[in-house]
Amino acid sequence: MPGASARSADTASAEKIGAAAVSIMGNAGSSPADLIRITVGSRQSTVDRAALPHPGGRLSAASRHATLTFVKRILPAALFAVGAAVLLGATSLLPARVDSVARSVEEVRERRFARTVPASEIGEQELKKVLKAKIGESFPTSPADTMRTLVAFGLIDETPGLLEKLVDFYASQVIAFYDPEPRRFFVVRGAEKTLDSGGMPGMEGMAEKLIFAHELTHALQDESMGLDARMKALKDDGDRGLALQSLLEGEATVVMVRVVISDLPGDASELEETLEPLLSAGALEKANVPKDLPPYFVDQLFFPYVDGTAFVRRGLKKGGWKEIDRLWKDPPKSTSEILHDGLRFEPAGDLLPADGAKLAPQGSRYLYSDTLGEWTVRFLLRRTLPASEADDAAAGWRGDRIAFYGSGSAIAYIWRVRWESAAAAERFEGAWKKARTKKELVYHKGADVFVIAGFAKPPV
Repeated sequence: MPGASARSADTASAEKIGAAAVSIMGNAGSSPADLIRITVGSRQSTVDRAALPHPGGRLSAASRHATLTFVKRILPAALFAVGAAVLLGATSLLPARVDSVARSVEEVRERRFARTVPASEIGEQELKKVLKAKIGESFPTSPADTMRTLVAFGLIDETPGLLEKLVDFYASQVIAFYDPEPRRFFVVRGAEKTLDSGGMPGMEGMAEKLIFAHELTHALQDESMGLDARMKALKDDGDRGLALQSLLEGEATVVMVRVVISDLPGDASELEETLEPLLSAGALEKANVPKDLPPYFVDQLFFPYVDGTAFVRRGLKKGGWKEIDRLWKDPPKSTSEILHDGLRFEPAGDLLPADGAKLAPQGSRYLYSDTLGEWTVRFLLRRTLPASEADDAAAGWRGDRIAFYGSGSAIAYIWRVRWESAAAAERFEGAWKKARTKKELVYHKGADVFVIAGFAKPPV
């Protein structure tokens, strides 16, 4: 195994290679459309015509160092092979190669596949139509009104033509995607090019194996969890949706790594620990993300892979794959569970009327309601406060509900947040007032904090 100095150099190389992928996920600006794009240097692809290296056995000790080095270089890219996807042979893909990786996934994950999923090619223009439709379906209201609410609440800055920018960016990133509704995997026409080997001959298949393993893990999840129905059911609870996405992507990342290192001689757990630094935010390059895309979308994209992987690794240390099987049946209920080791609670659900229209200001129409969660609270506070101060104020979140209303170009909202104690509520109230410049009514009652804008008087 490479020493500390070699490890540092390889991590630096991984950062220089750069990787970005797009998953439209969650609520309020995201979608579970499940898109993937791998970028290594200037090459982008998810498939490789070459046969997988070493399909029948383990690598020799002499090959171990070089292979592990390559895995460390390619991992930041393969880490974002995104989405609740399955890759089971499309037009020019060899089903036997995918089947070989599927057997490895079964061995690592200790579960069997029940079925295969058909695959088709899709052209670039048709892809854009699909993406735009998926984005529209994921929004709680019209795309225009959704963007206006995000701006009004301070999640994003005003960005002209943002929807088109998102569609164009996602389309430029997508090599393949899985639509869980028809349970079909799509490959963008012309995408089946050879993956860049990172200057290491013979390693193209290793990158392919990383990607296939990630996507095939999502296939197992979809078989048992019914991801399309689950994500649609969480359309008005963005925080729980993001927590579920963290479980899915964290598990797929761990399986992906373990499938590849199973070919290497030596202690598998030790090898996994060697790769762990690359699963941190600091090792993931965001250089491929356009600068005019709001950080909210970018940070929300990265969270399930970085923090979700840490969450799943904690579960595995606690109870192995049986613990992850339990989480399939009882997924995390909030991003607080992802952020805090061992934390488990049922978020408060009685904070605002189920029918948000009952609170609408006179002359306004009800747009939608959502649960923002601790991750979003952190993000909002971090926009103006030091991270440590923001995170401390966001800790102790125990539930929230926000309702948005529109009248012409104006947006009104009422947000009620439950905290673990009155002291935690006071701490958050102070941080919120310090961080915000918007005209809002902010006050607390016991363990609840209210943030209201656009109302003549508090409706609750």
